Amino acid sequence: METTTKLGSVGQRVAKEVARLRGRITVRELSTRLTKLGRPILPSGITKIEQGSRRVDVDDLVALALALEVTPTRLLLGPPPTDGSYENPAHDELWEKEVFGGEDGGRPFPVWFLRLVPGFAAEPWEVWAWSLGEMPFGDIWRLADEERITWDDPERREAEFRLENAPPPVRVSLGHAEGVQEAMTSVDTAVQDALDEGLTEDQVRQIVNTAMTRWRKDGNVKAQAQKRYHRHDRGATRTREQLDLDKGTPEEVE
Repeated sequence: METTTKLGSVGQRVAKEVARLRGRITVRELSTRLTKLGRPILPSGITKIEQGSRRVDVDDLVALALALEVTPTRLLLGPPPTDGSYENPAHDELWEKEVFGGEDGGRPFPVWFLRLVPGFAAEPWEVWAWSLGEMPFGDIWRLADEERITWDDPERREAEFRLENAPPPVRVSLGHAEGVQEAMTSVDTAVQDALDEGLTEDQVRQIVNTAMTRWRKDGNVKAQAQKRYHRHDRGATRTREQLDLDKGTPEEVE
């Protein structure tokens, strides 16, 4: 169904991402792929999507993601955040920028936001963590009436969120199983070579144990760092001024 109603932030991102990703192929080729997927959209319809004059429903969204070889999340949120300096990160042009500080001689600092709905925006890294089922935003609708919100038992809330939204453990595929077998063969060969060179079994065992300890330590450090990152300044404790950047000028929604 075509409409000229103004798109919201997410709709604008979808239109922009379809155009950006479709640049790899022609409009006609994308239309052909969608037809083969059972969700036909004429080339003219794709052009209107890219121009923002045709809305994308959820069925279109999934079909477009499959045809463009990306995830629906990629279309909804745009490019994932990448490395860059805090003040000038490698960012997408649809991110919003707000400058804080600068009062009483303090140095102003920019904060980048990704808007999800007219009344709520968050930092892109937090939005992606939420979309992947890693971190909840909490009762953000309460920010309309409260200066800030807090959680009762935040660890339980986070655990429940992950249980409901995080993907299950990856099943071991045939290719992965073959990779494990190759790795085990390599380990076996290394042990045999070490014994042939004159090392004792105790020495080999000590080397393997040291390597395992180092591997576990590196993994724990990464896990703790990631946990601290996700807990840092989470959206549930962010002030209303930081979250509701456009208060008083909400975007048009249907």
